[in-house]
Order: sequence, then structure tokens, then C-alpha cells
Amino acid sequence: MVDVRDIAEAAAIALTTSGHEGKVYNLNGPDAISGPSAAAIWSEILGKDVRYTGADMDAFEEAARKRGPSWSAFDIRMMFQGYLERGFIAEAGDLETVTALLGHAPRTYRAFAEETAAGWSAK
Repeated sequence: MVDVRDIAEAAAIALTTSGHEGKVYNLNGPDAISGPSAAAIWSEILGKDVRYTGADMDAFEEAARKRGPSWSAFDIRMMFQGYLERGFIAEAGDLETVTALLGHAPRTYRAFAEETAAGWSAK
């Protein structure tokens, strides 16, 4: 998983500084996070049981259709199904490249979850 702030920061750097013309950057977070490991992180941070419900893409799409347009539910399903089937693991050198581009290590999923939970409790 990659933090959206790292995506935005990398885009801003690539678009506003020279030397990035024609380059492609694989943006990755520092950890490979699975559904069960993400649920474990949230359980620990929130102090309550958070369970990964599995990879039932039919149920996921059905639930998504209740919250938004059908075309969007299908598109999101296809995106997540691709994650499940192919995964997104950083290739050799990706993290070093992202770290050099950003000028700092990519943010961790745990840091994202901690900051998000803190924001919820502040409201």
C-alpha cells in the first residue's frame, strides 16, 4: 500500500522539477499489506476487533452498488480483483527510487492508520 500523500508529493515533484521527463516511477509503500494484516493493524489501533471478511468479489460489488453507481461498483471490483489476482509487490529498487524522489522514506500503512484514527478521535 502506498500513502496518498506520497503519491501526491511524488506527482508534485515530478511535475514541478526538472529531470523527470519520460520517467516512470513505481510508487510503493514500504510494507506488503494483506487484508488480514491490515485488519490486525486496525484492531490494535482502535482497540476492537476488526476482521478481514475475505475476497468475495460478488458480495463486494453488490454492496458497492448500494452505495454508488453500478458502473463504478463494477470498475472498483475489477481494480480490487486485479490486486487479489496479481498483487502489487515492490520490485527490486522501487523503494530506494521512491525514497530518493521524495527525499524521505515512504510512509507506512501503520502510520496512515494511526494518523487517521487520531483524526477520528479529534472530531
